[in-house]
Amino acid sequence: MKTIIRNYKDDDLDSVNVILNEAFHVSKKSFFDSNFIELVAEYDGEVCGYLLLTCVLNPILEKKYFLVDYVCVLSKYRGLGISDELMKYAETVARERGAMYLQLTCSTYRISAHRLYERCGYMKRDSDIYRKVIE
Repeated sequence: MKTIIRNYKDDDLDSVNVILNEAFHVSKKSFFDSNFIELVAEYDGEVCGYLLLTCVLNPILEKKYFLVDYVCVLSKYRGLGISDELMKYAETVARERGAMYLQLTCSTYRISAHRLYERCGYMKRDSDIYRKVIE
């Protein structure tokens, strides 16, 4: 079977929520904002993967970059290279939109995700992430 990577459509919502719930225990609502690009992977006619890109403008350099989030594939489809295809497609989208780079963060315990990102050419930066929750 061949993997098809495409833009998210509203009728993908239920399938994507199954994927997000399995991988991250979250769900999404339908929304549209031109700063976000949602990608889905189909395998054998089933939506089985998801990736979210967020466009960020660096006003100092007057260039944009993309944040990669929620890279996930249903467990029964893992090991088929679907995440790799999602990541390649995300890179193509970012390149076509004139991005400087793609960036992501990943929890330390997600070792298989680290291997995916390294396989796709991402390099671990020597930095720490700080967050202050304000909600």
